[in-house]
Amino acid sequence: MNGWLVEHGLPAGGATALLWITKLVVLGLLLYAAFWMVLVLLFAVVAASVVGGNSSNEDEPEWRMGLSGYGLYRGDTRVDPGSPDDR
Repeated sequence: MNGWLVEHGLPAGGATALLWITKLVVLGLLLYAAFWMVLVLLFAVVAASVVGGNSSNEDEPEWRMGLSGYGLYRGDTRVDPGSPDDR
């Protein structure tokens, strides 16, 4: 490209400077686009963790042996229907 510009009347130093300026502008645009893409991705990850992140284990039912026999408990309360023969 540098040779083509010189052949068409641009001084050699000007052609080199023009090519470097073009490369730096393209690099700047790519970095700008990458910055916004990373920012949007980071926002999406934070939003997903806020919406779906339930850190307390007391809200999640668990299978265990409790006062009403083996069953699905949330805290100390059995939440599955169970049967009276489970004791």
